[in-house]
Amino acid sequence: MAISSKKSLSFLGEFGLIEHIKNNNTKAGPAHNVVLDIGDDCFVFSSLKNSKYAVTADILIEDTHFKTKWATPEQIAKKAVEVNVSDIVSMCGAKPLYLFISIGIPKNTELSYAKRLFAAIKKNCDKYGIHISGGDTVSSEKLTISVTIIGIKAGKLITRSGAETGDIVCVSGNFGDSGAGFDILNSDKKNLTCYEKKLVKKHLEPEARFDIAKILCGNNIKITSMTDSSDGLFKSVELLTADYNKGAVVYLDKIPVSDELVKFAKNDKNKIYRYALNGAEEFELVFTIAPKDKIKLQKLIPEISYIGYVNKSKGIKYFYNNNETAIKYNGYKHF
Repeated sequence: MAISSKKSLSFLGEFGLIEHIKNNNTKAGPAHNVVLDIGDDCFVFSSLKNSKYAVTADILIEDTHFKTKWATPEQIAKKAVEVNVSDIVSMCGAKPLYLFISIGIPKNTELSYAKRLFAAIKKNCDKYGIHISGGDTVSSEKLTISVTIIGIKAGKLITRSGAETGDIVCVSGNFGDSGAGFDILNSDKKNLTCYEKKLVKKHLEPEARFDIAKILCGNNIKITSMTDSSDGLFKSVELLTADYNKGAVVYLDKIPVSDELVKFAKNDKNKIYRYALNGAEEFELVFTIAPKDKIKLQKLIPEISYIGYVNKSKGIKYFYNNNETAIKYNGYKHF
C-alpha cells in the first residue's frame, strides 16, 4: 500500500469519501428504475414486471486474494467488479444493474491511491452499465473490498443443477493461465518473458464472459446447466454434476490451453493440466448443452470447446488419449 506524507484518507474522512463516490458515480439509466439514489439510509429501486433478480456477493482481502505489491489499484478494482459480474452473467446472461461496495482501507492510505481505486471501480461499472448504489467505508489494517451486485433476467435463469445424462460439457476460453500467473507473481521473479507477462496479466486482469453469455442465451440453445470457473475447472465440472447425483467424463486433451501456458510448463502435460484444472480466478463459462444443439453452437460461437459429457456415474472420470487418469483436486480452499 502506498503511504507517504501526502494527504491521506483521514484528511478526507468517511463522509468526505462517500461524497466523493457520490459525485463520481455511474449514471443511472431508465433500466435501473431508481426511486431513491445513493446518499440516504437506503438505495431504492422499483421492480420490473415478469423479471427475476439475481444477487451475488464476493469479498477480496489483501494478502489473501491479492497483494498490493503486485497489483495496481486499477487491477484490484477490476477484479472486485469482474468476479461478481461473472457470477451474474453465468445465470444465462443476467444483466448486472446495481453494485453495493463496502471497503475497509487503512486510514493512512494516500488519498490519490483511494481515488484511483474508486475511479477504476466506476470505470468497470460503466463498462457493464452498472450503477453504484451504496455500501460502507471503514478503517482497517488491510485493504478489504466487499462487493454485492444485483442483476436482472427477463427470461429463464440457468442454474448449476439442470444437467441431464448425455449432455455435452462445454467451456469458453483457455484454462490455467491465471494459476500460472499467480505462481509467477509469487516467485518474485523480476525479468519476465513475454509469455510470462501475458500469464500474469490474465491473473491480475480477468474478464467476465458477458459477451459469450449474451450470445448463448439469446439463440435458442438448450443450455441445461451453467456456472463460471472462478474456483477452477475441476470444481466447476463437479458443481454441475457431482452435487446432483450425476457424473461426467472429461477428456484432458480437449481442455483448451494457451501457447503461453504450454511454454511456461515446458510442455509437461501433468503440469499443464494441473494448472488447467485447478487454477482459479478464471471467469470462463462452464456449461452443459443438449447434444442436438452442438452443431448450431459450433456455428454460432466457434471458440467454444467440448470437453466431455454427463453420465450417471456419480463422479468425474478423466481421460487422456482415451486412457483413464486419476486426478485429485489440489486447488485453492477457502477454509
